[in-house]
Amino acid sequence: MSAEMPEQRPQQERQSERRPLMVRVQYRRTIVRLAAQILDLSCHGLRLAGMERLRVGECVWITLPGLPPRQAKVVWVDRFEAGCAFVEPLHQAVFDAIVAGHMH
Repeated sequence: MSAEMPEQRPQQERQSERRPLMVRVQYRRTIVRLAAQILDLSCHGLRLAGMERLRVGECVWITLPGLPPRQAKVVWVDRFEAGCAFVEPLHQAVFDAIVAGHMH
């Protein structure tokens, strides 16, 4: 039996506030664009759920609402969810605007 074990999620303290969201986005790995959903967001990263399994260390380009694509590095994977750290953090005002625009 060779069941894949999920990569462990980091247990360290977060660099910035994390907010739960349900935002549909697109991300790109190499030349392929894929649909996904942001489950939570902070200035320094996000939790992404999609139909494709990402790999730890992989770089992706995520298109957030109203912004050009942003590069992020996959830091953990659990089945079809992945924690990604932005290469360049979001400005606090940009983060606040995204959260305000997608609160339910």
